[in-house]
Amino acid sequence: MQTANPLPNTAFETMQTVAIEVTNEHRVQALRRAYPLPVTIGRGGTCDIQLDPDNRAISRVHVEIVEENGRTVLYNRASNANATRVEGRGLQPGERVEMHTGYSISIFGYTLKLIEPAHIGIAFADRITLTVTKEFHLVPGSAVLAYEAPGGLVVEPAANLSELNTEALGGSLTMLFYFDGEQPTLAILANPAHTEVLLDRGMIHQQALYLRPLDTIEFGTTRIEVLSVGQPGIVCDNPGCRVVNAADGSVICRLCGSPLSVGGPTLRQRRI
Repeated sequence: MQTANPLPNTAFETMQTVAIEVTNEHRVQALRRAYPLPVTIGRGGTCDIQLDPDNRAISRVHVEIVEENGRTVLYNRASNANATRVEGRGLQPGERVEMHTGYSISIFGYTLKLIEPAHIGIAFADRITLTVTKEFHLVPGSAVLAYEAPGGLVVEPAANLSELNTEALGGSLTMLFYFDGEQPTLAILANPAHTEVLLDRGMIHQQALYLRPLDTIEFGTTRIEVLSVGQPGIVCDNPGCRVVNAADGSVICRLCGSPLSVGGPTLRQRRI
């Protein structure tokens, strides 16, 4: 495939993430998702995790989880004492607490538990410019649905796989990224014959396959990168290749054998 105006060598980087399981007293099913830090939690509509917007006891931004010198830290922004509890202990306004996997946060009927951080990132980009438009971090129990719609590709978390109605999506290309046990997996739920889906430039013929870091999936004008969180990758300069390679000192592309240059600008994945 030839591309117009190929970018100089570009590195994909992933940000430190925290994976959170959210439950409340009215919902049996837990919702799991990974978030790049910082993460805001509260009743406000701009929060990364919005709790009950009608509960005025919850602050607009109730807590914030940030990275401080390599540590994951919860900053309690609630104005009242004991409005936030970590591992059962009430926090004071402005108090900071270092967080670890397995810790629970209690906020007025909500329980938020830190689970094992994501190790796999799924980045959706323009196939020509490599501009990242969507990014999700996968953890066991979470899933991402991508499907073609009249306005373009729709990418969204799939909270409940048991209620997923693929028939409602019609005959459009529909892909699901999830964990099969401990393996990150791509399932093609609907794939019209006229749509070619490529993995590392080869046609995908099966309906489901396990994913590996650095896998490059392409169809139409969309490119999807499977990345190991925290590990940057180097895009091949060859305009007929452009796959991502590990930034491990390798000097030739893993797919086409072209030389790799390692001094190009950095393109950070970003949330939209």
